[in-house]
Amino acid sequence: MGILLLITGCTYEDSKDRLNLENDTEILADRVEYVNEVVPIIADQNIPKISASADSVILTWIAEVYPPEIENVTLQATDVCIKGKKVYISYNVRGETFLGAVDIFSIDDPAQPELVSTMSFNDSDINGLYLDNDYLYLAGARDGGDLTTPAMIERVELQGGLLTDVTSSLDLVSYAGTDVTVAGNYIYVTSGSEGGAVTLISKNNFTISETYTIEDARGVDTKDGDIGVIAGTPARLMVFDDLTDSPIYDYTLTGATIPFSKSTIEINRKKAILGIGDGGTKIICLNTGIVIDSISALVLSDLDPGLTVTNSASGDKDIIFIANGEAGVYVAESEEKFDSKDCDTGSLELLGHLQFSEDESVNHVAYKKDLLFIATGLGGLKILSVDIID
Repeated sequence: MGILLLITGCTYEDSKDRLNLENDTEILADRVEYVNEVVPIIADQNIPKISASADSVILTWIAEVYPPEIENVTLQATDVCIKGKKVYISYNVRGETFLGAVDIFSIDDPAQPELVSTMSFNDSDINGLYLDNDYLYLAGARDGGDLTTPAMIERVELQGGLLTDVTSSLDLVSYAGTDVTVAGNYIYVTSGSEGGAVTLISKNNFTISETYTIEDARGVDTKDGDIGVIAGTPARLMVFDDLTDSPIYDYTLTGATIPFSKSTIEINRKKAILGIGDGGTKIICLNTGIVIDSISALVLSDLDPGLTVTNSASGDKDIIFIANGEAGVYVAESEEKFDSKDCDTGSLELLGHLQFSEDESVNHVAYKKDLLFIATGLGGLKILSVDIID
């Protein structure tokens, strides 16, 4: 069991010289290339393709977004948040160097998304992000400054939907902030790996209310009063309805055994879609912990298994996209929609995978409102439209 810690925390006003802000769309347009190309779903030899289903999912590659660079270091895309007519993307850099960035896209015209705002950080990795009203919350890790631990959450004020250099930060426990979401009057942020936690922060004054210790906390999501936290080494799913108490459910799962790795949770009513590394993709009933269905992590003959684990999974309607590292993005279909009121999804069937460049590793996928965002590490971001033909 975790331990509930009462920590008030200190808010730090951030120095502006650590930031580089750009809101000129003409300058930012150089990082976007419009492709407008249909991307086929390729059936693998070891995956029986269901022709009718695969052919009913039409993917169009709308745009390629080149990753930002800081002092000749190319960043990698890490997370995607879709809110209304805007999309928010975070970036970091591998290794011990602390560099990061945030992009904002307008999708007023989904066929031609426009990069409208970006900010880079010369001292921080940004691992996860979430928008709420006029604030963008960033989970990450910072080198030095006023913070006492590398793990932190940063709040960035937006004006007119664009980033500003008005920011403030809070210390978190452990080495890195890993994910963040907002529900009601609180911000929920995970941090890990050693001595990790989920931290509850008041939106009103941006101060820490409570911290609940969860070793290697990796991801958090909320829906309809449920707060789900996925942790690693090994995989563990906790469901809260109030962080002042112990979790109402605490499930041990297989997977997420690789240290310092990414895992994700996406809640759809009473079901959670989990991407848990070597545990693959799992659909979990939040009330019981029962694995409704799963897709194993890929094992390919020409790649080390550690390079083809499931970093992320995202579902909408009855289609799910799975980020499998250097193996790319895989597509699966359920017999029922993921947001159904019960815990039944029917069986999941793999349809195949998407092929882009062979040297790109997929870190994250986000699928919502018929748009698919694929964070491909050093390959930047790919934006696709998804058309489902009944």
